[in-house]
Order: sequence, then structure tokens, then C-alpha cells
Amino acid sequence: MSTIEQKRQRLQPRQKRILLFSLLFSILAVSLIYVFTDVFRPLRRDPIPSDAYVVPWMRPNPSIEELWLYSVDSPPWDIEAVMADALAWNITFRIEIPHGTRVIPSTVYLGHDQDYLYIGGKFRGMYKNPVSNFTPGPVLNNYFKIFFDVANDGVLTFPESGSDLGVNLMKDADWYTGRIVFYEDFLWGYSSVSKRETFRFVSDYYDPEAQPAFAVRNSITLYDNSTGTLIILFSRYLRRPELPVNALQMRPGERWTMGFLLELGYNNWYGEWQDLVDGWPQKIYPYLSNNASWWPKLVIDLANPPATLSK
Repeated sequence: MSTIEQKRQRLQPRQKRILLFSLLFSILAVSLIYVFTDVFRPLRRDPIPSDAYVVPWMRPNPSIEELWLYSVDSPPWDIEAVMADALAWNITFRIEIPHGTRVIPSTVYLGHDQDYLYIGGKFRGMYKNPVSNFTPGPVLNNYFKIFFDVANDGVLTFPESGSDLGVNLMKDADWYTGRIVFYEDFLWGYSSVSKRETFRFVSDYYDPEAQPAFAVRNSITLYDNSTGTLIILFSRYLRRPELPVNALQMRPGERWTMGFLLELGYNNWYGEWQDLVDGWPQKIYPYLSNNASWWPKLVIDLANPPATLSK
């Protein structure tokens, strides 16, 4: 064996140790970067404006999961009782429809715990989607949406968040029949169709083969055909890091003040994509501006949870 070969063999174990040490050091460095950016990042603690809507700590009682266990023969559940500890306020939506206007007195409910924002609504006299009566196509949905200016800077930028709870009311729709419930996540992003920024489906940003995590967890609805009253209740995650385009990512102990907007409406696939909708405090559909400076403020404070809601 030559002298050069002997030296090469002596160097190989040393090179392996150096390579192993470099690999371990790289893993440690990446881990430390993650710890310092996520754990030691200062908690967001926004001030509370005097005119803000402060969402109280609460959970629906019974829970949404328990409400699903009610049998068809049971009486309809009462959202006023289920959301008794929530923030509740009355809103009147006025939705222009073919040949008239539907005036819909409504009550909106908001509450939260450590993990979820609970969003409910009772919409009196909403009835079924009027567009469905004039087309041979499928029954179109009624919907209730909430949008957030997560950065709370009055300017909508990618990827502000929103949620949409939709209900298809069939011909036999009543308290426990003829309803198909679905939901979508929204973000503020660029649309290649309209060539501008607007609220878009989060699913547009995923590979069609992927199955993204939803920001909405559970939902339930009721419908009274005799009065046209639609009742909606759903829970929305306050933190879902595996959904990368969800801007609402609150950590325990944080307090966020956010602009927010509500919409109630009917999908209108056959009307050149212009939905029949009204908003609160005012209508902005079809989202021609990114100005959110006039949106009311919503406060979610995850610090100091009450003992009755502790895990």
C-alpha cells in the first residue's frame, strides 16, 4: 500500500466525523431559528378601541357536536339559548332580488374560547334563493360570510382571511330536511380573471390534488319553511398553521383587534356572477376596493381565560 493510500484511509474517518458534525449543526441551527421566531417572537397585544366589538369568552351550550346528535323528532334547538353568553346584536339586511327587496331582520352572535371563534346568525324572512325559481339549473345557495382585516391597518393585503357558510335549501327544506351545508375559506389576493385584487377562495391557491386544512371546523343550520328563518352556527379556528394562506393565526395570550365585515346573500351563477347580497355595516360586493379603514373593529383577547373555560 502506497503512502498516499495510507494517508487517504486515515483521513476518511475524520471526514465522516466532520460531515456528521456539520449535518447535526445544520439541524440544530434550523431548530433554533424556528424556536426564536415562533416562541420568542413578542406576543401581539393590540389596544382596544372604545367603539370596538369585544368578543366574550364562551362556548355554545350544547356544543355544535352535541346539536348534531338531536334526532329528527326533537324540537328545533334555540340559538338564543345555545349562544346565551355570546355577543349578540341586531342587524337588518336589505337584499335586492328580482322584482323587489327582501328585508331580513337578523341577530348575529360572536363568541370565542382558546381555539375557536363561534359565529352564529338568525335570519328572519330570508327564505330560499329567489334565483333558483327562475332557472332550470340546481338549487343555488344562501350564504353568510365574515371577512377580517387581520393586520388592522385599514388596507386589505394578501392574505387577509374570511369564511363563508353556505346552505342549499331544497324543495322539501324544513327544520331537519332538505339542506346541504358547505363552507369555503377566503383570502384577499390577485385574480387573474378580473386582473385585480379581490376576495378569492383559498382553494384557488392549492394544487387540485391537495387537501388543504379548512379554517372552519364544525357547522350546523336550521330552516323554518313557514317563516323563511335560516339559522346558522359554525366554529372557526383561531390558529391553523398548516393552512399557510390563512392570515388569522392567533397564539395563546395574544389580543388582536381586527377590522371585520359581514355579508348575507344569495349566490347568482346565472346573473353574470353578480350575487344578490347586502353587507354590514355596508355593502362592498363585488369588492372593488381594498379600503378597510371604515370597517368596525373586532377584539379577540386570548389572555386570562375564565376558569370555567380552561382545558
